[in-house]
Amino acid sequence: MTTTPLPSPATLIDVRSTNEYMAHHLPGALHIPLAQLAEDIVHKIPLRATPIILYCASGARSEQALGLLQMMGYTDAHNGGGAAHLAERLQVKLQEGL
Repeated sequence: MTTTPLPSPATLIDVRSTNEYMAHHLPGALHIPLAQLAEDIVHKIPLRATPIILYCASGARSEQALGLLQMMGYTDAHNGGGAAHLAERLQVKLQEGL
């Protein structure tokens, strides 16, 4: 399996539900559930050239989020896949709660 390089530094965005985020997430990640992404992203990350790494549980919702951000003009967004896999790639430990 080939792995696409991810930008560093980048803003991490967890697009999972609140319960999933509270169970575990990457340190420093913004939590914007997929259903709220279109509305909230422009307020939290107004610069559309900002490097962004999206993630969820398996990579499916983050792929949907990636398509949405690309349609909105975000030029440096990336699908980081599932939370556990991304944490391993970035060599960080998942954390619980806020």
